[in-house]
Amino acid sequence: MNGEPSAAVGKRWPATAYEVGREKIREYADALAIDAAIHRDHDAARVSGYRAAVAPPAFAAVYVARSLAGAMFDPESGIFDPAEGLAGYRFVQRRQWFRWHEPVCSGDRIETVARLVAAEDAGGARYRTFASESVNQAGELVLEGRYEGVVPAAGGAKRRPGAARAVGEAARAAGSAAAAAASAGPAAGYAAGDPWPELRIAPDRYAPHRYAGASLDFTPFHLDDGLARAVGLPGIILHGLYTYGQLARGLLEPFDGDPRALRSLQARFRRPAVPERELVVTGTVAAASDDRIEVACAVSQEGREVLSEGAAELVP
Repeated sequence: MNGEPSAAVGKRWPATAYEVGREKIREYADALAIDAAIHRDHDAARVSGYRAAVAPPAFAAVYVARSLAGAMFDPESGIFDPAEGLAGYRFVQRRQWFRWHEPVCSGDRIETVARLVAAEDAGGARYRTFASESVNQAGELVLEGRYEGVVPAAGGAKRRPGAARAVGEAARAAGSAAAAAASAGPAAGYAAGDPWPELRIAPDRYAPHRYAGASLDFTPFHLDDGLARAVGLPGIILHGLYTYGQLARGLLEPFDGDPRALRSLQARFRRPAVPERELVVTGTVAAASDDRIEVACAVSQEGREVLSEGAAELVP
């Protein structure tokens, strides 16, 4: 299978709606071990300037899920063949990028539209990049997202050199204004080359189960040890967006977990992470201006990166 893919590049799928509730926000924060009161208590959130209990940034994975699933499993995307069933393909996410705008709070109604922005079939593998936009009940943009992944060829496929281009270029374009200003000077006491405060997390054996319930991602190799080993994994693995959520959590630690401080984050999913082994979030300030900080960041486990090539934009 080489050459032009039979995929509907440019197709937009109908909007899906998600109504945000405080208990779902609380459940998601619990799954990531985020204990800030603004994710649980309306009064605490209002004191901090929010309308109601506010969602952590990575909660975006919850309200975009239905729209992305509809796009990814539409036969026109060229991933899912109804004749083979959902188990016939395994879409492996390679990169994730989010840019946040308005905060998402309890009581909000979020509508998300997904589209296919790039497709390539090569070497027996299927590379796809999806994008999404989410708005709230007032029509305000709350999130832009990019999701790059691959359906591996039988026996595995080598990564195409240009497969990350759509996500990387979109992220760089969206952040170009901040990048242009990044040489102006230090922000909030940070300067280029400074290490970011390290965060260490020890996910217990049930972390994948809690995250599955909070995110509604019940992919079997996150929950079934036998199935995970049968497909070549070391056992049950953590959700990629769990580790991405921990990366976002670590970036926000110097700002008391306030979601408004994190404006964008992209990262590459390098290899699976497993429960019951410590995750370490690290970073280095790449640039700082009067009102922006750019951080190169990663998440490691046992000395190996599980999330790499991380790039974040923060507002002090």
